[in-house]
Amino acid sequence: MHTLSKFPNLVIIISSFFWGTYWIPLRQLNIGGSESVWPILASFFILCLLLIKPIFWLINRIPKEKNNYFFLGNFFSASAIALYSESLIRGEIAEVIILFYLCPVWGTVLAKIILKKNFNIKRYVSLILGIIGLEVILGIDKGIIMPTTISSWMALIGGFAWALGMTFFHLAETTRAIEKTALTGLLLPFLFLLLTLIPGGRETEFNSLIFIDNYTYIWIFIFSIVWLLPSMLLTFSSAEILDPGRINILLMFEIIIGITSAALLTEEIIGIREVIGATLIIIAGSIDLIKFKS
Repeated sequence: MHTLSKFPNLVIIISSFFWGTYWIPLRQLNIGGSESVWPILASFFILCLLLIKPIFWLINRIPKEKNNYFFLGNFFSASAIALYSESLIRGEIAEVIILFYLCPVWGTVLAKIILKKNFNIKRYVSLILGIIGLEVILGIDKGIIMPTTISSWMALIGGFAWALGMTFFHLAETTRAIEKTALTGLLLPFLFLLLTLIPGGRETEFNSLIFIDNYTYIWIFIFSIVWLLPSMLLTFSSAEILDPGRINILLMFEIIIGITSAALLTEEIIGIREVIGATLIIIAGSIDLIKFKS
């Protein structure tokens, strides 16, 4: 991870390929497990087992050091991943990913409120474009200006939670990527389980039929080892080097990867509304990279 930390921008871009295809094992587990919460939770708990050493170390360390911002960063990051996971199962992949990746816009607002950063013209333009992109995705042409489905609300709130988590990491004392991954991984299954209380969530009743398909076991391990662990480690390895806005900007490659993979591997129709909304939000999130001549 030390070598990877020398190339934080590239690391975040690589992690986008994992996050952009994150829906594939997630939906496979949901289908194979007959929409039960337990196969997905099993993947989350395996992640915890892989990180058991740093988890025990953190449990002893956090109360002593009182690094509250670090805990809040992990809590909101875990909440974001839990909401993102559930919304990807419930809703249309393209819409969920686009709504979630309004997080750079929320990051701009949080930078103003929490980090006390000044707004320049690019920040205002970013905010305006992001809101316009949001309204296009929601269907302002049909008179819809607020989310109308639970999955849309989850994606929107999840994106805000992610921006909040990155902001708190920026305020926290320096920690390693493995520590962030460990605590986020520990909180994740419990927060995801709480989402079953929302109507239409995963089934909590346990029976032997849930794991009757052998492929379910394969997907459980693949999800933990191939998707969850590397995507979280790669993202968090850059959290102490890059500012929250830059991390969110680079992660927006996920929008392109997610929409493309959904178009190729599902029957979802990617219409002009999704394309326009995604384009506006990508521009909104990337506008800080544009340099204006004086």
